[in-house]
Amino acid sequence: MSEWTREGPVTEPAYHRSDPQSGRALVDFHLRELGLGESWLVRVADDGQRFSRHVLPQGLGVCRAYVLTEAAWPEGAELCVTVEWTPDAALRRDDRTSRVPTGAEGHWRERIAATTQALTSLGYVVEPSRFRCSPRYHFTAELLVYRMPAGVPPRRLPAATAWALSEPAPPHYQRSGWYPERSPAEIVRDALREAGLYSCRQDQSSPLGRIGVRDITQTVWPPEADRCVWLTWWPAPAFARDPDTGLLPVGTENHWHKCLDRLHQALSGAGLVLRSRARPWSSADNAADFLVYRAAAPLSPSE
Repeated sequence: MSEWTREGPVTEPAYHRSDPQSGRALVDFHLRELGLGESWLVRVADDGQRFSRHVLPQGLGVCRAYVLTEAAWPEGAELCVTVEWTPDAALRRDDRTSRVPTGAEGHWRERIAATTQALTSLGYVVEPSRFRCSPRYHFTAELLVYRMPAGVPPRRLPAATAWALSEPAPPHYQRSGWYPERSPAEIVRDALREAGLYSCRQDQSSPLGRIGVRDITQTVWPPEADRCVWLTWWPAPAFARDPDTGLLPVGTENHWHKCLDRLHQALSGAGLVLRSRARPWSSADNAADFLVYRAAAPLSPSE
């Protein structure tokens, strides 16, 4: 039987901004090289049977990178992902008793700081989440990890007092859901339904295209937001790229302009704000996605 060998790229994978998965793959590669990520070992028996073994760092927790819509990237970034850190099993909150083990909070602080330092050493900018940073609220911690072009400084973070919410948005251990308030997705879907752009049963053949609304981590909510979602719009099938030739039907560009203008009008008219990526969307893309959020009401002087 052969020796155990690591599965996956042994050299740094190429990054292409047009391929969101390539950014995730690059950061995951670096996490493994730093000894902070998960990996798989494989070996092949004499009869050709293949065996694999999952390997996690010991005593450090484990980090995994996730794709993040470009609409949520810091201005000027050329790559951006979220990195989720999961603590060691012995230092996780007990789901049956809700007890947080002794030493867990210190483990979180130590490992978040060490992970930040390790990624920073490779040229990444790392921003810990202001909300997903305590075992009393969440199972995992989260970091925003991005890279700026050479010579371009990263953004300056607002003061903690500039953030609209004083505690994490649901769901978390202390509050499993939004009820009796309305969730971010409900607010956005209701605005879309009012404009005739969304229904519970999404019609694949709708001439206005298809819209998906999903939650997004509070780590990337704009500072002024009290509700925020990730919205994706896909063009109608009649204006989709031909899978065989790669060509676009006549009228595709006009379809994009008309539908995205209507989308903007509908949500802006409902008091919601859309944030897009810096690069403009066009019919050359397969879909367009946005952060859609509602700004918190300003506090009165008495508050």
